[in-house]
Amino acid sequence: MEIPKLTKWLGVLASMVAFPIASLCTLILISDAKFSDFFAERISILKDRPSNITKDIVVDATGISYCGGIRTLVGNLIKMMATKCPDWRFIMLVEDHGRRFPELLPLGNVTFIVTKISPNMMTLFIRNFLDFITLKLFHDKITQLCFYNTLCLDRKCDLFFDPYGEFHPNDFEIPKITLIHDLAYLDYPACKTKEVIRYNRAVSGPMIASSRKIITISNFSKQRIMKWYHVPEEKIHVIYPCFAKRLPDIKDVCIIESILRKYNLQKNKYLIYVSSFWPHKNHQRLISAFEKFVASSKNTWGKLAIVGEFNALRHRDFFKNEMISRGLAERVVFTHHVSDVELSVLLKHSRALIFPSLYEGFGMPVAEATAASVPVLCSGIGSLREASGGSAIYFNPYDMGAISCAVAIGMSGRVYSKSAIPPAKPSTGFPSDLH
Repeated sequence: MEIPKLTKWLGVLASMVAFPIASLCTLILISDAKFSDFFAERISILKDRPSNITKDIVVDATGISYCGGIRTLVGNLIKMMATKCPDWRFIMLVEDHGRRFPELLPLGNVTFIVTKISPNMMTLFIRNFLDFITLKLFHDKITQLCFYNTLCLDRKCDLFFDPYGEFHPNDFEIPKITLIHDLAYLDYPACKTKEVIRYNRAVSGPMIASSRKIITISNFSKQRIMKWYHVPEEKIHVIYPCFAKRLPDIKDVCIIESILRKYNLQKNKYLIYVSSFWPHKNHQRLISAFEKFVASSKNTWGKLAIVGEFNALRHRDFFKNEMISRGLAERVVFTHHVSDVELSVLLKHSRALIFPSLYEGFGMPVAEATAASVPVLCSGIGSLREASGGSAIYFNPYDMGAISCAVAIGMSGRVYSKSAIPPAKPSTGFPSDLH
């Protein structure tokens, strides 16, 4: 047997035994006194329901990063529900006591439960063992898995909300609702690591089957879920991730000028791209297209502002050195993570939003720019047409010439001259070679 095929079948075998072994590890850990004390302390929060609370909603917010669209969506969704339903208590399972959700801290009916504790020797042994036989992604799920089992056995809450597609027991007696943002690991696997793809393929089917309802963020994602997992249409509900007045409307001239000066930008003299630095966000093509525009244009003032946090320090160093070698160090601005106030100012005072992503479940920056009357030039993929409401200029994100044309149009201010750019054909939202 060839080595690649052997490796593939060994991976399949490892996935088959992963869940039984994880369950065995769970039983071992539950018997540990340190873990028992840990869970007893936190479960007591659920037992002591205040008299003014009629429902307890447990929200698994573990695994959600400090920044990005998913964090913004979950934080604002819980804030909206907690405000509209003051007699419901939202119990957030987190890893750092709510620092990732500052907008929820002032709310009296939102409680945070930390699910991680420092590992003891048994934990380290089990983690190393799981690392050896299967997925590294199980590492941070050991204590959480114990916690979920306790919730399920004792029915300590009325509803379990999973906003991130995490690993949970499949025999939930508690009603469970799952939020699925996209199926990038199936539609566009090049944007995910092999570990993440294996993990998602292993848990997504059972996760969907065990959920009473599925929420997703676009009709595009709904159609992908129905295609891949054969889920009945009536089980899936679309909720667009747009929240009224999420971005504050800043009128103070001093604040506006201070923020623009901080990033060395001038009003209406830059294009903006709001995005994390995953491969499918297409930064390389955008920067190359911008470089082409700079080389072929007489424009000496236009800049490209890229708003988003680097996924790793090596990415930051790579892009920094890349800009120096291309002579774009003064023309391309990396802001890193910004506050909502800064994002509002940077977006509303840009010349246009350019969004060349190769795959999106929705595209919240496109929707927010459209709502703020900021011109939008974006990929012609299905979800972005939906997010922009058909009002943007669309281009082929794989065509360097099309992206360069979009940059030129954005800088010229002729954003609504749609005939000036090669049209993008309507697409299903992923590359044609993945059909």
